[in-house]
Amino acid sequence: MKQRTSVASVGMWAGGGFVALLLVYMAALAVMTAQGAPFPPQEPFTTAFHAIMMLAGLAIVPLWCAIHLATPPDRQVFTLVALAFAVMCAVFTCANRFVALTMVRQSPALGQTAGLEWFQPYGWPSLMFAFELLGWGVFFSLACLFLIPAFRGHGLDRGIAMAFAITGVLSLGGALGLLVDSTRLMGAIAPVAWGLGPGVAVVLFMLRLRARPR
Repeated sequence: MKQRTSVASVGMWAGGGFVALLLVYMAALAVMTAQGAPFPPQEPFTTAFHAIMMLAGLAIVPLWCAIHLATPPDRQVFTLVALAFAVMCAVFTCANRFVALTMVRQSPALGQTAGLEWFQPYGWPSLMFAFELLGWGVFFSLACLFLIPAFRGHGLDRGIAMAFAITGVLSLGGALGLLVDSTRLMGAIAPVAWGLGPGVAVVLFMLRLRARPR
């Protein structure tokens, strides 16, 4: 009983934090768009986006751990694989945003800007942007797709599986967009792939967790 309570608590807190961060990110993006601000974003949006995405990457790890432990044992092989990919997504996301908050932001003041374009968190070509798309476009996609067989069933489980399936397919589309050099494709799918899709999936999982912790 104590283990079930711990899993539910971690899942609810991590899930709630993850969804809240997604909502804040989308709200900030909507404000930036309404103001006619250019993309890549400028301050104060830049620092806010980096902080939000770094925290979201960190929240993914305990959230996927809760998903893994809240799944029946005969399906945990799928959630364990998903957890491994979720960790890789978190590592690449946090690395990109940490570099942006430190080296990229401080280099101009230090007079050291040679080669800085390769480390920009947005824009193309950029090494760090490629890493971020590897994290969210490939690893996050696989982290979602491997959850589909873990939630096979009816009712709420089917809704969770469908939400993760849509999110996973669209996230992979973001990586393919980068491969074919189509930023327009990435921009079209981004709101659902990395906003609405995972938000809906996590909210449904939280409802399931509240109804039956394990």
